[in-house]
Amino acid sequence: MTRDHRTVRTRVAVRVPLGAAGDLVDGAVCVVERLEAVDRAEEVSVCGIQPGMNDTVVELEGRLRLVGDPELPAARRALAEGVGVRDVAELEAVDPVPA
Repeated sequence: MTRDHRTVRTRVAVRVPLGAAGDLVDGAVCVVERLEAVDRAEEVSVCGIQPGMNDTVVELEGRLRLVGDPELPAARRALAEGVGVRDVAELEAVDPVPA
């Protein structure tokens, strides 16, 4: 039986453009949720901020619900290649939270 999604716990650093709508958390979550591989972000918290000239790098820790059921190496690649993603430091599969 094939699942239609995979839930992972991750620590990822993304570039949030200056002037992005909302606060840095909203901007970082927006960058992550725009990735083709991501259905939605859940239980996200900021664990690092690096201000820059044109953007701010925000390090997030949390759960991501991925589209499809990719193996972890493929999921890491898909996240790392996404627009605005600077680094995927951690990635591990977790059981989905019951609805």
